[in-house]
Amino acid sequence: MKMNSTKTNILDFAATHSRVNASLLNAAYGLTTVTARQYLSALYKSNDLVRIGHGEYALPKKQIFNYTPSPEVRNMVEGLQKELPFADFCGYDGSIFTPLQHHLSINKAIYIETNRDTVESVFFKLRDQIHKVFRQPDRSVMSNYVDLREPCVIVKTLVTEAPLTSVGGIKVPALEKLLVDILKDDDLDYLSGSEASYIYSMVFELFTINVPKLLRYARRRGISETVDNLIHQDYNND
Repeated sequence: MKMNSTKTNILDFAATHSRVNASLLNAAYGLTTVTARQYLSALYKSNDLVRIGHGEYALPKKQIFNYTPSPEVRNMVEGLQKELPFADFCGYDGSIFTPLQHHLSINKAIYIETNRDTVESVFFKLRDQIHKVFRQPDRSVMSNYVDLREPCVIVKTLVTEAPLTSVGGIKVPALEKLLVDILKDDDLDYLSGSEASYIYSMVFELFTINVPKLLRYARRRGISETVDNLIHQDYNND
């Protein structure tokens, strides 16, 4: 099979099946596991398929959550990357939550997440440049000192193996990461409770969600039961 015809066959197969993987493509078209995985990966990168589990893909019947970092976020992350080239960074601003919310609230914060051992360095570097910088703020600090309606920067630890995606060389949170963080992080407490229930209900209706990835990250953060309950309250995996 030629490349284009193989891709067409795979997309045709996906159009008539709820899932597609290397094993199914081997049975249908005789593709080797390696070849099938290469084609699936290419179709995933071109957004023709979405990943729904480990090695499992499907057509993107729902919206794909997209976020483009602002120039301020990009400049901040790129500057930090130059000063700390061996550190990992994830940067985003409060606007990333806007498409998810029921009760819209103003959030002008920029969030910088980095390795646990570089959080302090990043905090002090940014504090020399920006007046309002907060490091790992808890609920008390958020309540008494942080006004998200005003520009500020929140620096916190980037959890290892957190679901991320790359936009123009800048790592930003995947939707699966946001869905867990709003339940766990004190600085996002304003999105918890009934607002979180609405968010889960809405995103599973409108967006493509990688449920295994979501649950893996929830387990890493110690809230897998909470996330699982929200999933099954508002969404039927079957």
